[in-house]
Amino acid sequence: MIELRDLALAAPDGRLLLQDLALDVPRGGRQVLTGSSGSGKSRLLQVIAGTEQPLRGRVAVGGRLLWPGDGALTLTGCVEVGLAFARGGLLSNLSLGENIALPLRFRGLPAAEVAVRVGAALDRLGLLSVAGLRPHALSASARKHGNLARVLALDPELILLDDPLEGLDSADRAAALEVIREWELDPGKTLVIAQEEPDPFADAPWCCFAMPSTPVLLEVP
Repeated sequence: MIELRDLALAAPDGRLLLQDLALDVPRGGRQVLTGSSGSGKSRLLQVIAGTEQPLRGRVAVGGRLLWPGDGALTLTGCVEVGLAFARGGLLSNLSLGENIALPLRFRGLPAAEVAVRVGAALDRLGLLSVAGLRPHALSASARKHGNLARVLALDPELILLDDPLEGLDSADRAAALEVIREWELDPGKTLVIAQEEPDPFADAPWCCFAMPSTPVLLEVP
C-alpha cells in the first residue's frame, strides 16, 4: 500500500531531518511511527498523504507514484486518504460541521448523504453541540476530535493520524481510541499513526518504526 525508498526529509529551516529511509506498509497494515518532537513524524505523514514534497526519494501509495510526481493529485479517484492533523487542519472561515463536510462535497456526494455522514461522525465524538462553531471558538480537544471526525465521515481506505491522543483527557482519549480500534479491526483499512510513544499501539497487529532519536541536522547541499 505504502512504499518509501531512499527518502530524505528537510526541516523548514533547510536542515536535513531524515535520510535514506526505506519503509513498506502493506494494504491493511497497521504502522505506528514513534520519535521525539521534531524528528519528522508529522512531515512524513504529510509526505505519504501527498501534501508535502520530500527533499528526495520515491513515495508510492496504492501503486501510484506520488513523489517524484504530482503528490496527492496522483491519487484522485484511485485511493482515498484521510489525514487527521495533530493541531490545526480546520479552515477558520468554516464551522466545524462545514469542515467535516468539505471532503465529502469535493467527492460529489449527495447533500443528504453528506448530512448523514457528518451528523454521525459529530455524534460519535460528542461534537454535535459545537458543530456550528468555527475553529477559534472550539476547545483544543474539540479541534482534535474534529480532525478525527472528518476522517471518520470520509471513511477512507488509507488513514493517517498525527498524535490523535495527545492532550486529551481520559473521556476524550477513550472516545478517540474506540474509533481507532474499530478501524484497526477493519481489514479494508490501512492505518499509520505518528506519536512520541508507541503505547497504546505497541502490540500486534501494529508494527513500530522509530524515527531517529536525534535529527541528522546537516545542511542540505
